[in-house]
Amino acid sequence: MTPNKIKLLINKPIIKVQKGTSARDAVKIMAKENVGSILIFDGDKLIGIFTERDLLRAVARDEDLNKPVEELGTTKNLITIDEDSPINVAAELMSKHCIRHLIVVNKSGKPIGVVSIRDIIGEKHILSILSNVDKVEEWIGGD
Repeated sequence: MTPNKIKLLINKPIIKVQKGTSARDAVKIMAKENVGSILIFDGDKLIGIFTERDLLRAVARDEDLNKPVEELGTTKNLITIDEDSPINVAAELMSKHCIRHLIVVNKSGKPIGVVSIRDIIGEKHILSILSNVDKVEEWIGGD
């Protein structure tokens, strides 16, 4: 049987910054850690996520990258998924919300990792699982 829980795709520890960190410093951390997103915390509480797309939009709008990362990232209506959810549910959430990074949380709601669309499509056995779901929609978006 092929494992299909989303938590099995978490392949890096959580990369995070504290509220008030400049977007510029967050991007430097993302580059150093070779990740496309970074979680934003206020103390121990998750308050947002900053992604490559947020950086792209900020640059396109001529935003000051010295602004706090929470001003340029997503801090409202965060999309999360329970660690034991099936991979196809994660793929559906990403497609529905047009996102490429999904925050994985444990039963207590604490973030335990981030899964990217590349984590999902990069695994041959995952593609097999997704091809067998009842409702398969086209992936729409730019990359």
